[in-house]
Amino acid sequence: MTKRLRDLEKPNKYKDLLRSIAHVQVKHPFLTMALILAITIFFVGGVTQVRTVASLEKMMPTDIEEIAAFNTLRDNGLGQDMLAVSIDLDTDSPVRPRSDILGYEYYLYVKDLKSAIAEEDTILATYAYSDAIDMAAAQAGMTVTPENYDAIASDPRLQPMIDEFVNRDRTGTIIIMSTDVSADDTSMRLLADAIKEDIEAVGRPRAARISITGTPVIQQRLGEVIEHDRKITERLSALFVFILVAIVFASVVAAFVPMATIILSIIWLYGLMGYMGLPISTLAGGVAAMVIGIGVDFSIHLRNKFEYERKKGETLEYSVEETMANTGYVLTIVTIVTALAFLAFLLGDMPEMGRFGLLMAMGVTLAFFLSVVGLPALFIIEEKAIYFLKDHMRFGVEKELILTAAGDVARDTEDELEGPDRGHKKYRKHAKVKA
Repeated sequence: MTKRLRDLEKPNKYKDLLRSIAHVQVKHPFLTMALILAITIFFVGGVTQVRTVASLEKMMPTDIEEIAAFNTLRDNGLGQDMLAVSIDLDTDSPVRPRSDILGYEYYLYVKDLKSAIAEEDTILATYAYSDAIDMAAAQAGMTVTPENYDAIASDPRLQPMIDEFVNRDRTGTIIIMSTDVSADDTSMRLLADAIKEDIEAVGRPRAARISITGTPVIQQRLGEVIEHDRKITERLSALFVFILVAIVFASVVAAFVPMATIILSIIWLYGLMGYMGLPISTLAGGVAAMVIGIGVDFSIHLRNKFEYERKKGETLEYSVEETMANTGYVLTIVTIVTALAFLAFLLGDMPEMGRFGLLMAMGVTLAFFLSVVGLPALFIIEEKAIYFLKDHMRFGVEKELILTAAGDVARDTEDELEGPDRGHKKYRKHAKVKA
């Protein structure tokens, strides 16, 4: 009888370990997956804690002289970020404005909105053209009313101050605000939302367009774009990989099994990120898509080796164990090398690059781990499911479960797992058909 490869190769403790891990999964596939799903539920709690960071301060090194000096100014209340609410006459509106942007209606709106925004805790100061008009009225001992407003607003002495906030054709104005929340993503998001709520609460004047801009708002919007792109790239990469694997193996089932381990590895990665306080940022937003692309390589190599052993007529247990021992051994080396290459990013000065490298190393390692601890169990469950369908449902499936070499008698999955019994009625019937 021809010796198997296992009998000819030199002893290797790590390969023996991989065989043992695979053997446990062959004997207890459902228990293995139950444990993996239980751990996955634990990591789901961390997924909900993952934050998206768009703050430029979190992406830059803090030990560079210029950046350190700016942070010192900010800590002492001297470094401020500017926001602006832009109010423009809507020339396309069917409702025509009663006056230019300096009209009394718009003056009241600017004044009310400025006052509402000034009450926000993180706003340090607010400025608008209404300040100049109120100051002039106060100096004259008057209160601004519809009757005296035009006279006050047209005072030539106020024009230089008004021109700082109003454009030349008097169709637009701005309310300027200062804050220092750009270093804190949470405060930045809350402030942007609060200003939007103030705009809606005050109401909108006739035929006017209202918009808000500035560093905190831009960075909040950037965070939304990062989150949106992350979800799109993850879904598209998973879909493309699934389709490609299905084409390669000519089976939807064969594509689903590796995708299951990859999706689990992504959940585990996000769970670890949440528990470790590692946020999603510009570069890190693409980590999941890259892990899907790398992780599917592991699954394809393992699946290809497994099917090769089965086509040779090897038993299910032997096929799984040798797949893990040989291909798994090589993939271990690949994983270590890949992870170390990504960890090299930590040696740079940019925190964003270091975070990207760390997350990629974690993602690749988790994808490998779940390919070794999880994929063998799914191979067994897949074959048992297909065997059940063929034996009980009596309809064809995409791929033949029983793979034999020429002249060999086929072995079914249940007989291999429970121990072949050549006197078993089901076995004799099956052998008769295949012989």
